[in-house]
Amino acid sequence: MLSMFTTQKIWSRLRLASQRPYLGKLCHFRTMPTSYRVGNDIQGSFRDAETKTRCVTTSKSKLTGHRSASQDTTKIKLYGRASNTHSILRPHSSSGHMSVHEPRSTKMTPSEEFMQERNSSLAYARKISARNERKKTLSVRTVKARNDTSEPVYTCQLAKAVHGDISSLFGPESVQNREVLPGDFVEVRRQGKAIHGIYISNFDAAEGRLKSTSVSLGGSILEHRTNEVTFRVPGYIFMDKVQAEIGRWDVDADPYSAPPGAAKAATEFAENSRVIMGTHYTKFDTVYNTFWYQRKMTSFTVIEAAKYVFNKEDPGSVPLTLQEVYATHMFLTQDTSLLKFIPSVAVRWTGEFSIRSPTEVQLTETVIDWMRKDDPRLTQFQDKAKMLVQGYRAGNKRNWRDVAFSDSDRALIEFVRQSAFHGYDDIFLTPHLAYLPRLLRPLGAYDDIDPSTAFLFLKEIGIWPSWYNMEINRSTVTPSETLEEEKAIMERIEQRHPEVLHQDVEKEIKYSKQDAIITVQQNIKNKQKTIKQGRINPLILQDPTELYVRDPCDSIRYDFGHQPVYAIDDPSASELDDAFCIEPVPITTLTPTPSTWVHVHVADPTSILPPFHELSRLAAARVQTIYLPEGSWPMLPRSLTEESLSLKNDGKPKKVMTFSARLDDDDGKILEYKVRPGIVRNLVTLNYDDVDEILSWNRVYGGKAAGDRVRNSMLRTPEEMMIEREYYRSSKGSLDTTDKELVNELRGLQVVSGRHQDSRLKFGGFNFTLGRPMIELTPYPLPPVAQADWKSPIDYEQWKEPQISCRADPAFASPSRLMVAEYMVIAGRVAALFSQENGLPNMYRNQQAPAEKYRPLFEQVIREKTDPITGVLALKDMLPLRPYIPGAEISTQPLKHWSMGIHDGYCKVTSPLRRYTDMVSHWQLKGMLLSKHDSSLSAPLAAAIPSISLIFNLDTLVPLTNHIRDRERMLGMLEARSVKFWLYEMLRRRSEAGLSSVYEGMVLNLTEDGYNVMSTLLGFQTVVKADPLEAQNISMGSKVMFEVNNFNPQRPWIGAKHLETL
Repeated sequence: MLSMFTTQKIWSRLRLASQRPYLGKLCHFRTMPTSYRVGNDIQGSFRDAETKTRCVTTSKSKLTGHRSASQDTTKIKLYGRASNTHSILRPHSSSGHMSVHEPRSTKMTPSEEFMQERNSSLAYARKISARNERKKTLSVRTVKARNDTSEPVYTCQLAKAVHGDISSLFGPESVQNREVLPGDFVEVRRQGKAIHGIYISNFDAAEGRLKSTSVSLGGSILEHRTNEVTFRVPGYIFMDKVQAEIGRWDVDADPYSAPPGAAKAATEFAENSRVIMGTHYTKFDTVYNTFWYQRKMTSFTVIEAAKYVFNKEDPGSVPLTLQEVYATHMFLTQDTSLLKFIPSVAVRWTGEFSIRSPTEVQLTETVIDWMRKDDPRLTQFQDKAKMLVQGYRAGNKRNWRDVAFSDSDRALIEFVRQSAFHGYDDIFLTPHLAYLPRLLRPLGAYDDIDPSTAFLFLKEIGIWPSWYNMEINRSTVTPSETLEEEKAIMERIEQRHPEVLHQDVEKEIKYSKQDAIITVQQNIKNKQKTIKQGRINPLILQDPTELYVRDPCDSIRYDFGHQPVYAIDDPSASELDDAFCIEPVPITTLTPTPSTWVHVHVADPTSILPPFHELSRLAAARVQTIYLPEGSWPMLPRSLTEESLSLKNDGKPKKVMTFSARLDDDDGKILEYKVRPGIVRNLVTLNYDDVDEILSWNRVYGGKAAGDRVRNSMLRTPEEMMIEREYYRSSKGSLDTTDKELVNELRGLQVVSGRHQDSRLKFGGFNFTLGRPMIELTPYPLPPVAQADWKSPIDYEQWKEPQISCRADPAFASPSRLMVAEYMVIAGRVAALFSQENGLPNMYRNQQAPAEKYRPLFEQVIREKTDPITGVLALKDMLPLRPYIPGAEISTQPLKHWSMGIHDGYCKVTSPLRRYTDMVSHWQLKGMLLSKHDSSLSAPLAAAIPSISLIFNLDTLVPLTNHIRDRERMLGMLEARSVKFWLYEMLRRRSEAGLSSVYEGMVLNLTEDGYNVMSTLLGFQTVVKADPLEAQNISMGSKVMFEVNNFNPQRPWIGAKHLETL
């Protein structure tokens, strides 16, 4: 389903036609409640009354909300889904409004019937009393909202300049800044409740605290976390219309106080949006059916939903208003909608919602209905679960073998699973939690019913092991959801093109040499035929199931012969996608100064995959390989990435894309560059740790002592005997240190990479790291845990509990890793330079400089504190400046990358086996190279070169870039939270085993009741509570000792207390 959605979203998302509901005798709508308030959530009476209905009119006139007195006899029967009884919707005699008359249920007691009638009457009376007041404001607000044609600025749109005077403060933006900035309208959510306000600041410079503040209703100041912001309108109070009402805010003069009318402006914006939501509620209610059933989509964005609801999907439609976008967000995040839609963890950035399947929605509604009716199936499951829990706690599971789960049992188990998955969300409260106590409290086994209880219950009835990582299911990204589709694609390839999966490069080279003797006239004739057939680019095949039988670039591949090419990676790496070598340049009249050619060779999956092949589109949906501690999910099939396309040393020649740069031996500047498809024949595969032994450590901050500290930072779960992963036993021995020629070659490679690094440092580049823990599990990958169709409980205690090891990331503490990274930077610069020279659209990695007002401070610190050899800025010196460093972004504009010291563009092109952006760049570059190759084109064809060379034009790349950016963020969150889970699980086990939980750390920033700290041993971060007296002597950068004393891996969260300041 993911790839189907992505195909629609990427290739035709902007071409969806407006689909209007059919108006006729039969229609679908939701009954409106007798009393409701359109707000953050619908009141309980609305939830109970809400019924999807089939309406049958007895009049030939159209169904409207008002009828004349002559139509009073018209009746409409509303048939509920779960009942044979029906309600009668009659026009009210005095007002013409429809009213709902609920029939009495034969199952209700007299007191319940009385209370129902009483509540219905009171609700209707409140509605009548409020109606006149609403009528006075409704039309005015609706007209005002519709007339506000301010261009919608939302996080999934293209770059927009920030309005007002702050544009100079925050700098020009190549893509929309995803961070919350002063002046933004924000929705802050806590425990499901939405609070609206204007964002003021995210850092208190005087106190050195990270502290987000917003001004909310009544002008009060609300302190909150940035991740509690779920919706934002960038620069809202700097828009002309708002400034005209509340006045101008001079952020420089008064950075911590918004204008007096800011809170009112935010409230009015939210209220206008709320009215719009209520006005269009009937259309909103069709979003689920439209996107799931009609459009076959499993997720969508707020913008897509808003365009559908307000009939603005046509390219020539009037732009959406800000209020319409926020009204859509309001609808999708109300309590009743959360049964059908799941906000992305990155909803503030992406505006993306996943759609729950109809099966899941029906299951949830069915279970809730069982609970309301005290269905016997509930009691049967509770009796069975009680016996399982008692057996688990007593250590006697003999009776488990006799237990079989029925269909109703599985439905209730799934309901509890969903409670566990989404119950820890403090932002959007899952509707499941409200009903969970009705299911679990009768067991008499749990005092408090919360998400942790759901996890414990599932463990005690044999559904989950104690070490189950919920993050994989909690995320909107499901790593395994497209595996079946991949399998089907590979089976088709095996049947139709088995030779492609087993490349014979030598044979293909032979054919390409034969093609080289084709006459110029025949070459022109073939190209004219190709264009006549509509194939404007030889890289594009019309059939999405066809692979290249012959590589279109074989005729222009450069053979690097038997020159040694070095692929250095972790011994665990399964996707070897880059290697490099150097070539000294003789001094001649053309090259009068000493220089060296650097060749970075990259695996070439696009030698067999056309841009629009079904496997390429699957890669576009996945975006990148997912690496989690328990396993990896490759972007491309393993049979390709680990075999025929991998740059492993198997004695066979390999096809590559080669990025070459001639570097000045004096200052490391790029003097010349080339991009070529190539062939390499002599691959030398080495391991990082082996190469470290023979390289210089002067490029590592802290030298070899720092490297040894990182290498020895390993912490493990307390086991009597650790079972080491196989590749660690074989990680040594890839390098023969007695081979002097090889050793000298590797040392020469390090010298050349150092020259290029020095050139970047001269342009302001620097490095700093917060540290990052790396988790290793044994066994790897972990055996899968059943996700559905549970037949009976599983005794996971019979499984071997995964052993957890953790160490600090050695990326900046290893000379070989730093060397390899520098060569990848060179390749990225060459790709960017070539793209700009040829006017080729591409995807760049940019990072803007800090705001102008902070630059002098940055320049001073970087100039005075950066280590001149390694380029590292000590973390203690960087911490005060960290809040003002802009994040890196992906964009179609070649802007500078500030912290890397690159001012002429940078692309990522060295990992096409695991990153889709790199594949896109390869296709683009090849298209241009092929068009430039044929110097014998006729004049008409030569004039067509620019259009022929483009695989993806700018209009295609822009939405593709947005999709990639958002997917990368969500995958990054999934990976980070999974690492946290396993790290916290390891710390919990060590604490339970009586091992020390005391760690040394550095204070990152202060909080209201303590500080955030980073462990200097493993690089993990946590919040530490500190007594006010103890905190007086603590400041940013202080070294402290703290003890982890609270563990909740499933959240994932840990707590700690302060011990002493060092």
